[in-house]
Amino acid sequence: MIRFLNVCLALLSVFNLQAQAWPASPWTNGINLTNIMDAAGVNDLSGLHFNPVNNRLYAVQNDGRVRVLQWNAIASGFTQIANKTIEGGPEGITQANLSANEFYTMDENNYEIRRYTYTANFSSVTEFKHWNLLNAPSPMEDTGNTGPEGIVFVPDSFLSAAGFISEQTGQLYTSTKGLGGLFFVAHQDGGYVWVFDVNPNTNNDFAYVGKYKTSREESCDLAFDRSTGLLYILHNISGNNKLEVTNLSSGMISGERKFAVTNEFNIPDTFDANDNIEGFALVPKCETNSIAGAWLCRDVGNNDESSILQSALRWFHPFEAAGNCTPLAAVDFTKAEVQLYPNPVNDELTVSNLGTEPTHIRIYNNLGQLMVQKENQSQTTLVLETTYLQSGIYMLEIKTDALVRTLKFLKQ
Repeated sequence: MIRFLNVCLALLSVFNLQAQAWPASPWTNGINLTNIMDAAGVNDLSGLHFNPVNNRLYAVQNDGRVRVLQWNAIASGFTQIANKTIEGGPEGITQANLSANEFYTMDENNYEIRRYTYTANFSSVTEFKHWNLLNAPSPMEDTGNTGPEGIVFVPDSFLSAAGFISEQTGQLYTSTKGLGGLFFVAHQDGGYVWVFDVNPNTNNDFAYVGKYKTSREESCDLAFDRSTGLLYILHNISGNNKLEVTNLSSGMISGERKFAVTNEFNIPDTFDANDNIEGFALVPKCETNSIAGAWLCRDVGNNDESSILQSALRWFHPFEAAGNCTPLAAVDFTKAEVQLYPNPVNDELTVSNLGTEPTHIRIYNNLGQLMVQKENQSQTTLVLETTYLQSGIYMLEIKTDALVRTLKFLKQ
């Protein structure tokens, strides 16, 4: 009941929430990184993602291009290390495993989430799998060029900590398809955030978790801060661009499940003829390094003035991110997510990236009955015997002194 009341109060506060001024306003105060990509300017820049493990900024252009900027601590600046053509019309980009040579895009032209792999030097970027969001079980409809744009991955550990609720079932939900988290997709039509649970190794195999109302009628990009557990939603509204922040709690408002809003920022005025800001990324709030800040990009066309084309990407340094570092500071989620494999499992389940602190491992069946318990003092990887478990869905609980996280797996 207490949690329900807290969610309701958070949702009601949306109507009284005053948007905060952007910490690095105006637009011209941001460091212009456009010329690092192309001195002549960059068109159709539409989605951003920052990886704090390798300090790289990933960017996509909706005319079919991905670029990667690498931070150089010695030079205290960025250099472009990739500029590759990819298929379709990518509007958003994210990563699930921050240590893997892969990324996921949201292709608005084809309404597909696409998984790309690449070689270490980006000499080759290859589409590996895809998921069409117009296919069942998704109820998403084709709304033309006002479709899905932004995408971000949220690991199960954060979904469990936030008590994330499926819009479809009204129950707590974490992934069941093997990726260890869910994709959140920002949609232009109505401003909803759609959520999907995908099988990373099978085309078009996904579960539809639901769609969630936001505070605005258009959403174009997303960023998730793994150090605070907060989701940022960029709203591209001409003359009134906003950045909404939610802790992933939600409640029912007028028959729709709606995210609670914890903060809202005013996006800075660009002071020229193009305020089409479509992309956003940020450094985790609790990361302590010289890159601290956030990035905004705008989708400009070839017919725009050269001064606009040459000011497509801005770095706001520093950026005063929302949230509190205390709750998650004891666990470094950005470096390594706990992994379960194989999933589905037959005889042995491997649990990796546990860290070195003591952990208590428990496995429960779907009735909540304790099936396995194991104390782990220092091993970073454990192998659990699962031969005797009956077929079905199980919950693996990993408990430390600082945190409890729950992951699902399927026993075949």
